Amino acid sequence: VGNVRLRLAISRELLLKLDTALESRALSPHEDWLRRQIKASYLGLASLERSIARQRAHLATLKDGDANTSFYHRQCSYRRQKNTVHSLVVDEEIITDQEDMAAAAYAHFDALLGTAAPRECTLDLSALITPANLDDLDAPFDAEEIWQAIKRLPARKAPGPNGFTADFLRACWPI
Repeated sequence: VGNVRLRLAISRELLLKLDTALESRALSPHEDWLRRQIKASYLGLASLERSIARQRAHLATLKDGDANTSFYHRQCSYRRQKNTVHSLVVDEEIITDQEDMAAAAYAHFDALLGTAAPRECTLDLSALITPANLDDLDAPFDAEEIWQAIKRLPARKAPGPNGFTADFLRACWPI
């Protein structure tokens, strides 16, 4: 970890120097390449340092948990107590028995599901949607349809999992 921190400090210092130079002049191609390499390395090291810190915190929690089991048992008991439903009010009657609460919850949701709620206004969808002939959906694609779709794709995006970009598809279309 000390090595990571040292590398982070060196990377941070070099980036600061190159950024300062960039503000006053254009960087040479070699300096620009070095700046990009250092920045990528810096971001990777910063991510590594965060991961190490998270892992250390996790290990400390586990270690403290083993040493202080009564605290963790109290915490678990509190959470179980907090998440427990102790009573329900149904028709102005308080129910505390677990089986009665389960039956009341079942009856409540059984009454809700499968019934239409009264509405103040309704829509007649048949007046809004005109029927369409969908028989063409099963027809095979022709080459012109595919070419028109490829022309509309964003240039440097891959439309599928194979990684071929729209530029590549356009360039290789005659083949």
